[in-house]
Amino acid sequence: MESMQVIAEAMRGLLGEGDDLAWWQAGVRAAIVFAGTWALLRLAGRRAFAQKTSFDLCIVLLLGAVLSRAVVGATSFAVAFAAALVLVLLHRAVGWLSSRSPGFDRAIAGDALDLMRAGQLDRARMRGAMLTEEDLRANLRATLQTDSFDDLRRVVLERDGKVTFVRAQRAEPAPAPPRTAAGTVARGDGVAAHATGARR
Repeated sequence: MESMQVIAEAMRGLLGEGDDLAWWQAGVRAAIVFAGTWALLRLAGRRAFAQKTSFDLCIVLLLGAVLSRAVVGATSFAVAFAAALVLVLLHRAVGWLSSRSPGFDRAIAGDALDLMRAGQLDRARMRGAMLTEEDLRANLRATLQTDSFDDLRRVVLERDGKVTFVRAQRAEPAPAPPRTAAGTVARGDGVAAHATGARR
């Protein structure tokens, strides 16, 4: 019993309590929270790093908000990490359900939105997504280094809020028949034939 009290006193001296923390105690707390956050994100999986949906982003932001309280001494490590663990397990549960139920996945993340129809921007859908033409042009300049929508086949607002541009496919010109030697050309059957000039 006495040994446990000694350990508890040593931990209080190392980590401090409440808002009255020395600078080095805050540094020790930050190092512990960093290691714990790394372990929790490894448990959450790669989807949390990719932030594919607003739900993924929400979990990452909540983890930062909860664990930051442990750094400044606003809450205990046990409470902060318990809350963070619940968030990570909830994230994994939602990810598992989303991967097995397309309907649940659409309910959580929504669907991609096509903002172009018949080669023209769909103004109604743009208003619904609260996007302006200049917003799309800014994304277009950053992605394809152009201001023109003329060469595009699709403009898609993805589920994570990013805008994807798909170029229209252009017909490739037929290649010229290869020359095999001076004065000869390749016939359609691959056999070389001598080119003859017109006789007078």
